[in-house]
Amino acid sequence: MKEIFKSVLGTILIILFLAIIYTGLNSLQAETPEGKPPIYEQPGLMKKPMYCGPTEFMLKTVTEEFNNEPLVVGKVITATGEVIAMLTVFVHKDKKFDMSVLMTMLDKDETCVLGYGKDLKFYEGE
Repeated sequence: MKEIFKSVLGTILIILFLAIIYTGLNSLQAETPEGKPPIYEQPGLMKKPMYCGPTEFMLKTVTEEFNNEPLVVGKVITATGEVIAMLTVFVHKDKKFDMSVLMTMLDKDETCVLGYGKDLKFYEGE
């Protein structure tokens, strides 16, 4: 009788283990179809690598070291209408080499590089 009990218990544990593995692998496959990054159902905050520093240093570096000049600037406004930062798009003086997008926080001495791109292609106007 003990042998039958051990066999049944062992079989149940193996089936349970395989079911857990199957469920885990199946959920991973649903989140990453065809090897693509997970699909998020709702937008939200995500952690991204970002380089930040004192505003004077960051602006001096982008203009003097990278030979960029500001192309366009815009306000970052909260839902209540408060201006909390400024976004600036810088492009290389030759308008071909590279570009940077910087965000300057107004409540502290901090500017962050949000993005950088090379080999610029401008859209043709209609």
